[in-house]
Amino acid sequence: MHQSNMIFIFIIAFALASAFVWKIFQRDQSRIIRVSFFFFLSIYFLLSAVKYYLGNTESTLMESFWDMEFRTYIHYGIPIVLFCIIVLVLLLKVKWCSDKQLMDLFCAVMFFGLILIFLINNRISNRAYLFLFIVSAGLTVGLKVLIKKDLVYYQRQEFGQAIKEAVPLIGAWVVMHCIFLPNELYLGNPSEFTGKYFPLLAITIMSALLVTVFFIFGELFLLPKNAVHGMNLFVMSITLMGYIQNIFLNGKLEILDGDVQVWSAWKLVVNGFLWIAAIIVLLVICFKKKAAIKVGKTICIYIILIQTVTLGYLIISTDKADSGQSEALTVHNSLAVAKDQNVLVFVLDRFDSDWMDTLYKEDMEFCSPLSDFTFYRNATSPFANTAAGIPYLLTATEWKEEYGTNYAPNAYRDSTLLQEIKQQGFDVGIYTNASYVSNQLYDKISNYNASVEKKYDIGTTMTTMWKCALYQTMPFMLKHNYSYCTEDIESMVKAPQVWNTENDYPFAENLLKNGLTIADNNTKAFRFYHMHGAHEPYTFSEDMKYDKTGRESGLYSQIRGSLKIVYAYIDQLKLLGKYEEAMIIITADHGQQTDFIEETGKPERVSSPVILVKQPYIDQEQLQIEDVPVSQAEMMASMVKTMGMESKKYGLTLEQVSKEPDKKRTFLKLYPEYVKYTIDGDVHDINSWSGEMLNES
Repeated sequence: MHQSNMIFIFIIAFALASAFVWKIFQRDQSRIIRVSFFFFLSIYFLLSAVKYYLGNTESTLMESFWDMEFRTYIHYGIPIVLFCIIVLVLLLKVKWCSDKQLMDLFCAVMFFGLILIFLINNRISNRAYLFLFIVSAGLTVGLKVLIKKDLVYYQRQEFGQAIKEAVPLIGAWVVMHCIFLPNELYLGNPSEFTGKYFPLLAITIMSALLVTVFFIFGELFLLPKNAVHGMNLFVMSITLMGYIQNIFLNGKLEILDGDVQVWSAWKLVVNGFLWIAAIIVLLVICFKKKAAIKVGKTICIYIILIQTVTLGYLIISTDKADSGQSEALTVHNSLAVAKDQNVLVFVLDRFDSDWMDTLYKEDMEFCSPLSDFTFYRNATSPFANTAAGIPYLLTATEWKEEYGTNYAPNAYRDSTLLQEIKQQGFDVGIYTNASYVSNQLYDKISNYNASVEKKYDIGTTMTTMWKCALYQTMPFMLKHNYSYCTEDIESMVKAPQVWNTENDYPFAENLLKNGLTIADNNTKAFRFYHMHGAHEPYTFSEDMKYDKTGRESGLYSQIRGSLKIVYAYIDQLKLLGKYEEAMIIITADHGQQTDFIEETGKPERVSSPVILVKQPYIDQEQLQIEDVPVSQAEMMASMVKTMGMESKKYGLTLEQVSKEPDKKRTFLKLYPEYVKYTIDGDVHDINSWSGEMLNES
């Protein structure tokens, strides 16, 4: 269990102990769960207030305690004990505070409020919790004035009937979000998941059971009878609307690659109004007409059955390719360089040359470790996306019309680049996601492993799969709270030996802790490091720290952090005496993302990958800048030439292209648009760009 999660156990322990003391004096067995919940809420409020005061306003309580140590328990334990004693005295000695209806109402309001806020935000920050606690206290006082009768709760002997009524209504939401949609996502995109399927299926079923038990027994113990009925109808309403949203209203959802999909204001308003109106109408009708509840229950049962049958069919009919889930490109030899010749390529994902240019102009001192490099500022990449960009950098295969949008497999089929590098005597280390590399080349790659042990982190898998499911069923105005990306999917599986393209921290930590070594059995080494670089989400900071919330980083902070990893690598090369003879390339699989504006035939913005090259035995006082029009094709040819191979079949080198300043370049976007751009002139001048939509057929 992650250390920060221990804060929940810490709070629960104090809450149960306080409730036990209360029980000794009150001798009221029937309310012990509500009393425990009340103490839990109160202690949570105390800790959230402290963290809010210390500046952790938008963090959850668990995020606030990410660096929790043993002494933290002592620092917070003593104030919590004193706080619990004060609350116990108030409950036992002050008549107004000891009013059982007041506490029961507060627990009911908080239970509903916590569920509502969590559904809206996908998290409960310290700010949100303090707001909810204070508002709930006010509502409790108001309800106490309005409600004169005692609250009536389900008795133990009534639980069976209550559960029977709740299961179809709650079950439809649980099956859809905890089982069907997560498994449908996996079975529709098995190559995007690094873990095996059936363990994930087991985890989703377990999560469904846990959510069902928690929710049903939570409402039975914490809510009065009428409130239980209302809660079930509310869940039924959002289940039906979620089903409609996913099937009919979503339209085309973009690939979540770190960017957040944006909908127009009118679409947000109309969709939000539809949700609110539908929920209100459904609740009113169901409260007035019992027949409406039966209809709603029948629809929920239908959803459960149809999704269960559909999932069963998908499991049987889909090739889950579990055998491939054990394959991976590992960190093996990632810190090992060769005795004689090293060619090192750092691919900082989505690092645009414009951002590098800005960084250099604003902070030349930061860029001083790059003094022996040449910055090719007027550069293009052949492709706009990683799925084609990485295969290009490993094959140097030009796109052909017959490839269409299916570039990668054709490029690997037609290329012999890695085979030639291997034949030249280089130890080949390719550090990227295995899905970007053809399995036909695995035997050429020294860090390939066919049987890597990968285990799901149960808690992370549950929460990630819920988030993926809720992204599909939530209204447009709330979807941004459930956005996810490849990093979230990969973080479900714990396999430290597998190279991580979504988080640069493990590489940085390993490099700084263990350092580079010289492999005695290798005279030549080719290393290809695909890093998260400048890609969203921004979770890596300038001081090379990882923060999943992204609140401690930003674009330039993450760029600086990624470059500092390269700087640390360079420093260690120098210590080993292997820097001068090394060829080092810092580039990107593509520049910043851009959309096609069909009316103008132009991109929304220009895109240019950073290309920084240090040739062997170069000694310069400062970074050199070249503005001749180049592309990654010339970069690849230069690399091949430096490795002692024939470069002519790969085209002109960077040195040769300077003699052709009018060279036209192409840039292809294969998804979601299928567009071919021609760049005639400076890549940073949008007037140099002209694009045309291509026919996928």
